[in-house]
Amino acid sequence: MYEEGKLIMYLSVLNDEGQVNKYHITKNKFIDNSLYAHVGYIGTQSKESNALNLLTAYFSDSKAILLDETNKLIVEQLKILNIPEFSEGKKEKTIFDSKDFFLMYYTSGSTGMPVGALKSKENIEAEVHVLTQLLKPYSIRRVIVTVPFIHLYGTLFGLFYPLLNNIDIIFKEHFLPHDLLDLIDPYTMVVTTPLYVKALNKIQEGKDLSKSLFVSSTAPLDDESIQCFNAKYNTNIMQIFGSTETGGIAYKINKPNLWKPFDTVNLSVNSQEELGVQSPFVSSLLYQENFIETKGQIQTFDYVELEPLGFKLIGRSSKIFKLAGKRYSTVQIEDILEKIEGIDKALIFVVLAKDTLRGEYIDITLESKKTFSAKEIKKILQDNLSNLKFSIQLTIVEKIPINQIGKKLRIK
Repeated sequence: MYEEGKLIMYLSVLNDEGQVNKYHITKNKFIDNSLYAHVGYIGTQSKESNALNLLTAYFSDSKAILLDETNKLIVEQLKILNIPEFSEGKKEKTIFDSKDFFLMYYTSGSTGMPVGALKSKENIEAEVHVLTQLLKPYSIRRVIVTVPFIHLYGTLFGLFYPLLNNIDIIFKEHFLPHDLLDLIDPYTMVVTTPLYVKALNKIQEGKDLSKSLFVSSTAPLDDESIQCFNAKYNTNIMQIFGSTETGGIAYKINKPNLWKPFDTVNLSVNSQEELGVQSPFVSSLLYQENFIETKGQIQTFDYVELEPLGFKLIGRSSKIFKLAGKRYSTVQIEDILEKIEGIDKALIFVVLAKDTLRGEYIDITLESKKTFSAKEIKKILQDNLSNLKFSIQLTIVEKIPINQIGKKLRIK
């Protein structure tokens, strides 16, 4: 729990002109009693605005729904659900009023429609408590954040871990790799992604960062990138494995074979060797047209081999892909493409490509008598989802095979 007045904590926002907006974080400065139990969405393109609104929501006991405002499907759904913007303080009657939660994060469901994962303060604080114990040996004094605050990874590691441990936070709206190197002092934790780690490997200059720690999530890093980073900067990378619904599942430092579960996380596998998770971090409620109770357990699409000290991650199911921390369902992409005139069927796979900065690309096969270019398909997806940059490989065929009951055969 947050302890008022224990230490002095600041949130510093840097801009490209070298100026700094510095905020002293105390409960008295952020609490707004009129926002108690208020439901609203947070999701601008400004990290600064999102961070300040999240702090207000935390101290005011509000209910905030987090989203990427460029995701048109989610924006449209919130309009239908009558959810106002959080900062407006507007009171509207919503289906979330009676639900006990603090934050709701949107993620992709297996049906192709967005799923809301509701997190209570207890979920967030329980995970922060475990992270605090895990990170104690690193004596973290400040946290630099390169990721958005509208995703669970960003809010946990970049906002609530430092908040509940009275640690200063530093971020920019858009970091360049050189920016990070200039800012990192001893006992700094950098909350980032594989994209930044790979970019730092490519720049010429180096720096001894042996007293700092890099935390990476959103996708696994390949061993070659980790080894290069360790040698170049003399520091460690802690990789985090988890999902929005489950919260953190496991971690590993540098490149051991096994992922080690976080304390209080219980793991299992189903008959397909897909990972099941039970922990205090798991969302008790999910929202997808209706509310779904999880009973603290989530079945993932990740194939693993369980061992006494952890597990080997064999691979992620091709039903889900991640880009820049945002998760999308391949079924969702197929649904969008199959609504386009001239496209009869679409088949999507995620292909790992460790030699690229982004680490994966989307393999798209279309059943169509019409010719489409990769540029046209990317434009369709960006218009319907977001302005993310991603790579695709496009193939057009006369027929996508189906089985006896008319389902597409997911073979490549």
